[in-house]
Amino acid sequence: METCLIGLPFCGKTTIFNALSGQQAGGYQQVHLAEVPVPDPRVGQLAALFEKKKQVQASVLLKDLPLQFSEQGGIAAGALGELRTSDAVTIVLRAFVDEAVVHSLGEIDPLRDLGKLLDSMVFSDYEIAQKRVERLEKEGKRGDREHLILAKIIARLEQGGGIGPELIHEEELSLLAGFQFLTAKPMIVIINTGERSVDIAAVQKRSEELGIQVFPIRGLQEMEIAQLSPEDQREFLADLGLQATAGERFLKALYSGLELVSFLTVGDQEVRAWSIPRGATALQAAGKIHSDMERGFIRAEVIPCDQLLAAGSFAEARKQGQLRLEGKEYHVKDGDVVTIRFNL
Repeated sequence: METCLIGLPFCGKTTIFNALSGQQAGGYQQVHLAEVPVPDPRVGQLAALFEKKKQVQASVLLKDLPLQFSEQGGIAAGALGELRTSDAVTIVLRAFVDEAVVHSLGEIDPLRDLGKLLDSMVFSDYEIAQKRVERLEKEGKRGDREHLILAKIIARLEQGGGIGPELIHEEELSLLAGFQFLTAKPMIVIINTGERSVDIAAVQKRSEELGIQVFPIRGLQEMEIAQLSPEDQREFLADLGLQATAGERFLKALYSGLELVSFLTVGDQEVRAWSIPRGATALQAAGKIHSDMERGFIRAEVIPCDQLLAAGSFAEARKQGQLRLEGKEYHVKDGDVVTIRFNL
């Protein structure tokens, strides 16, 4: 799971990256990476039950990505390639007031900045769709299914809209997966506030109208907290009336926005959590673990984590009839403990 953080210059994007990751990254126009574990107490509970030394949480790769724009208004090629391969786009908007840090566009206006960033993604998608349509027409494929879908996409992009599920059905999106359209990706907006901030009601309203989840955060303050020891973090968070760090709260928001769930596996040496889209099948879960399991899938043994913890062992759960056998079309649920049976 990977999300790219993008924003206009001097929006505090790297500060937000540090707040979410606990790192101390710096340097202008540099890419920063952080693998951030998704806290899941069920991993520790299962590790204690089965006496496994190794615990592996599901994780999210955060990528702090410098952004440059082409002369036409789209996203420049360097950043565009990174964005297209990400699973989600995280847009950082500046709402804090600091006379020492001048905004690249002058006045602090997060609503304007959101529009500029969305427009750049729309234009980048338009360019790639238009080039493909022109290629198909040269090949005499006007009216083919791909051509018709792309024509529908171009019409929406020309109006300034993005590519959403209301425009393109899931099977059509899978047909066009190779294009990796930016506006078809899940998005989340982080509003970087501070002790002095402009009003964010307008940008919150617009984001909600577009179906984009909003996550306000005091970037500088949260960055300082993220770099403290766990004990000091708890003390500062309590003073602020918060129960979790910015990174933990963001991951929860990201999971919700992307409709992700976690399933768990208990192996010979480790307990591990895996993230998959809500509604994913047992076959897809097997592929998440290893491609061999997907190819040779026979069945999945499944039990909810709380039932396994209550039973105390797989043997007792099986004795109580709680361990179910499921086929490849079973929809894995959050908290399922899954054992894949396969043969190659």
